Amino acid sequence: MKYERMFPAEVEEQLKTRPIAILPWGALEWHGYHLAIGQDAIKAQGIADRCAEAAGAISLPVVWCGFQTMKPHSGFNHTLEFRDETVRTLAREYLEQLDDEGFKVIVIITGHYGGLHVRGLKEVAEWYQQKHPHLRVWALPEFEVVTDLGYTGDHAAKWETSIFWHLHPDLTDISRYRTDLTMREQGVVGENPSEHASPELGEMIVNAIAERVAARCAELLAEVEDS
Repeated sequence: MKYERMFPAEVEEQLKTRPIAILPWGALEWHGYHLAIGQDAIKAQGIADRCAEAAGAISLPVVWCGFQTMKPHSGFNHTLEFRDETVRTLAREYLEQLDDEGFKVIVIITGHYGGLHVRGLKEVAEWYQQKHPHLRVWALPEFEVVTDLGYTGDHAAKWETSIFWHLHPDLTDISRYRTDLTMREQGVVGENPSEHASPELGEMIVNAIAERVAARCAELLAEVEDS
């Protein structure tokens, strides 16, 4: 269920039965020549929607706000870089608002995973959890629950390309991949997507992420209800 498309009565019923909110987070950032600029955020939205469906939860609209992007790191254009402070402030205020609404489990799934960006979200989540023991807060990059399957995070390479190819084939054009440039020259970090990416691989890993996030959400909600 998508929060912005629900009627008030539907939200209120959900809060009585399954008060779980999943908040996707991403960036506007260069992702090679073969992926749309909004890949991180659009990917996070698609994964959050799948997770919410599997968990019987509500997914929120994606937050477009990335820190430690490819612009300051490698000089790639068409990228919007926000401050760490901005990301942390937005995360804190989203948690405050969702807590105020009555959600008992709040999950932030970020499709952008610069190390400092992820650290900021995790630290805010941990801080809020400590101050509010009546709920559970969990922040993670989407790959965190499937590292055993080989996905440990890349940038516009095998895994991100596969996921996006599965979720949004209209925004993925592998024919635009530049074989005349090195991977790093075109902002791709990981395994060569032109050789290793596929929509089938993307479907497999998205399904695994959704299944595992849903299972953890159920555990977190049970903890709240038992406390």
